[in-house]
Amino acid sequence: MKQGLSLKLQNKLKLTLSLKQQLNIITLPKSELIQEINRELEENPFLEEISHIQPDLNLEKVEFGSYYEEDEEKDPFYKLTYKPSLYDILQTQIDIEFDGLEKEIATQIVENVDEKGYISQDTLKEISQRLSVDLNTIERVRKKVMSLEPTGIGSLNFKEFLYQEYKDRYGKDKIAQEIIENDLEKINDKEYLKQKYEMTDYEVEEILENIKSLRPYPLYGYEDFEITYVEPDIFLHFTNDPEKPFKVQVNDEGIPKINLVSQYKKVLNQKNLSEEAKKFLYEKLQKAVGLINGIEQRRENLKKLAEFLVDYQKDFILNGKEYLKPLTLKDVSRQVGLHESTISRLVNSKYIQAPFGVIPLKLFFSNKASKESGNISSDRVKYLIRDLIEKEDPTKPYSDNEIVELLKNQGIKVARRTVTKYREEMNIPDSRKRKKI
Repeated sequence: MKQGLSLKLQNKLKLTLSLKQQLNIITLPKSELIQEINRELEENPFLEEISHIQPDLNLEKVEFGSYYEEDEEKDPFYKLTYKPSLYDILQTQIDIEFDGLEKEIATQIVENVDEKGYISQDTLKEISQRLSVDLNTIERVRKKVMSLEPTGIGSLNFKEFLYQEYKDRYGKDKIAQEIIENDLEKINDKEYLKQKYEMTDYEVEEILENIKSLRPYPLYGYEDFEITYVEPDIFLHFTNDPEKPFKVQVNDEGIPKINLVSQYKKVLNQKNLSEEAKKFLYEKLQKAVGLINGIEQRRENLKKLAEFLVDYQKDFILNGKEYLKPLTLKDVSRQVGLHESTISRLVNSKYIQAPFGVIPLKLFFSNKASKESGNISSDRVKYLIRDLIEKEDPTKPYSDNEIVELLKNQGIKVARRTVTKYREEMNIPDSRKRKKI
């Protein structure tokens, strides 16, 4: 009897919640993780809350680890004296991501979303008139605002938000996009979707599970976002090491410490249990072990990821956005040994306490300016272009071609069209309009 039970548990755990439940836990920010743990503690008979996890539980083939270490020594900065609201964090992101007129437009968009985080076309027209800016520019900025955290803020409608969040969590997917845009009302009709989009059972189930895991609207959980405080998932502590100026600490404060109850086997081995009761209890055990494994995996992977991001982007943290290096999910995947989808889930809705404020982890990622530019981000190139223009002789302003040559003298190769594109994104007029007689 014991041998059969162990085999059943091992197979089921590895094929179900060891994959699905753990991936779900990885995506959760701290506040939602605490809610999920408390919900399971109330509903799951195999879980208990304890102050310190004891090592030996004699669980035979049910494999999982204890995720809590002894409390780390916390320096005086561990507890924040100032907890920013989500609105404050959005303003910090706008300060980092936008310049000049675009920053003003982005602020206006964020300040005029409704209680769910949406904005209407009429409101965008009002912003356009108020700032004397054409609607195309407003729309371009709005699309960039949608990529801030929380994802999708400034969306026009539910479907636009939903696919923005899908891309943010799971990457671009043409079929998922078509389902969201055209067949959302058929989301429970798996057979219809499988035939229409020519998918396997596994493919359609994966996409549908991903869609169902998304939030219902951009400000879900942050409805009153001007006074809703955000607690970071990661703290940075200064060190005295110039090579590694920061120490990373995962914020575990307030997360309940949980364990499997020691008598779970006796319950499962009762001979008078019906098949229905056994199935119910097995599922609860799967969820319990999956939750414990998921929390440990979340903590370890979040620390590993944050340590790499902070070390790689230390110049950005210390000196500002113009020092942000190009970094993609693929780059991080190669360095930390995690799959791109896992990194995407870890980054989603996670915040880090930096010296200049609480910011989302996604701000540590940046694209290259161009293939020719080498290891330099678009933010850095924009900063250099703006700096050159600010220091130019106003009677002889630089043309875009001249800016290309000046950047080349600094070892930065970019095409003229790239300079033109970045100049226009920063709302800087061309040389003819900048010229002062």
